Amino acid sequence: MDIQTAYEQVLYRAQPFNQTHPDRLAALATLFGLEPAPLDRCRVLEVACADGGNLIPMAAELPGSEFVGIDLAETAIRAGQEDVAALGLTNIRLEAMDLMDAGTALGQFDYVIAHGLYSWVPEPVRDRLMALVKASLKPRGVAYVSYNALPGCRIREMFRDMMLFHVRGLEESDARLNGAREFLECFVAAQAGFERSHRYLAEQAQVLMDQGPVALFHDELGVVYHPLYFHEFVAHAGRHGLQYLTEASYYNTQPGKIPAGAAAEVERISGGDRILREQYFDFLKCRMFRQTLLCHAGIALPDEPLAERVARLAASSPAKPVSARPDLGPTAEEEFHGYRGARVRTAHPLAKAVMLTLAEAWPEALPFGELLAAAGKLAGQTPDPEAVAGILLSTLGAGLSEFHTRLPRVVSKPSRFPAASALARRQAARGVRLTTGLHTMVAAEGEIERRLIGLLDGTRDLSALAKELAPILNQPEDVAAGQIEQNLAKLAKMGLLEA
Repeated sequence: MDIQTAYEQVLYRAQPFNQTHPDRLAALATLFGLEPAPLDRCRVLEVACADGGNLIPMAAELPGSEFVGIDLAETAIRAGQEDVAALGLTNIRLEAMDLMDAGTALGQFDYVIAHGLYSWVPEPVRDRLMALVKASLKPRGVAYVSYNALPGCRIREMFRDMMLFHVRGLEESDARLNGAREFLECFVAAQAGFERSHRYLAEQAQVLMDQGPVALFHDELGVVYHPLYFHEFVAHAGRHGLQYLTEASYYNTQPGKIPAGAAAEVERISGGDRILREQYFDFLKCRMFRQTLLCHAGIALPDEPLAERVARLAASSPAKPVSARPDLGPTAEEEFHGYRGARVRTAHPLAKAVMLTLAEAWPEALPFGELLAAAGKLAGQTPDPEAVAGILLSTLGAGLSEFHTRLPRVVSKPSRFPAASALARRQAARGVRLTTGLHTMVAAEGEIERRLIGLLDGTRDLSALAKELAPILNQPEDVAAGQIEQNLAKLAKMGLLEA
């Protein structure tokens, strides 16, 4: 089965991936000294866009910018074109196109995205991708390329080999999928009889099952599977006139949970070379996946983000304090928890004030000046801008915060006439997975919640919403209003309500 046939047989539904958003790319580029194109008037290309599930929300959010998506699978492109037409978007074009045929006719772009492509195509296509990025990227442009990384992907290769052996001789996609899951289930069950050293393998097998049938079919059972070391990817980019900028998830460039002694040894071995440093961190972490940002070679880049650039940006953080009533005093340690297990403990009064201010504002982002004033007021001091910039860079490195070049169109509290995006309302009418204003995907838990989201076009206040939903809830309108109010507050914190 060739690659095109595989994607026609099992449609790959793309979804919003916030690490690819131009705002993320622009913010990180700004921190590393570049002057990226403003988001309200930029051009974005996504290679292997599938049905546009990642690109369409960007186009809806940024009407003054232009978006182009190409993909080999005609079925996926047609599905995306239907969504584009239904939403009335005129600033996005999705085309069925072989990457090998893509050329200068597409034009030049400020941001180029290639998510889930590089490690799953043959070597000539990987070369063509790099050549296209180089040719189509504007002088100050930023590209995002994700790929499976070694050494961690050796584990996934092991499972791939075993699954492919188990489904040998099967051609039909459902049979291959069912056979692969059957083997993984058997493998997980078998590990219960072994010692603790086998638990990691069982966990990794479970991860493969949990990612869903489409990802299992295309990512693990695909025709091509090409993980590589970080330094090999950087060298490949270099041969095409591109250089490493940073990672889309900046915290992945940091030591993380590596003990200080081991991190210091990496610094000694690498001798200040950040490519070597990150490669050794990959070795020690057994890294499996990378989301690398590239720019044109020849641009002078700093080794670390520039603290003086932080004042240009806005910041946001989903991290919450563990304590119900955090103590801002200089002796009390407070712990803050974010996504994916990210956490930090600090007794620093200003650091605690910054984190609490961002927690209260979430999912909204705060411009640096506004955050500076609010955190200073909370801490009862006149804050030093350099100190706050340092705090924010530390939280970025810990995976607890994000930077923005523009404020996301979300609100932390419902307005009088609450509104969800046209895209989210369309998605609520046909399924349970919705795109947020943070360019992430969440699940709508029930039919009532989806109906509520479908009504949030900005024309109804709480009373009108209660009047429409009370019969469905089988409740008096005043009781329904209370329940709806709670749901609206939850939707706001999920990033589903827009300004």
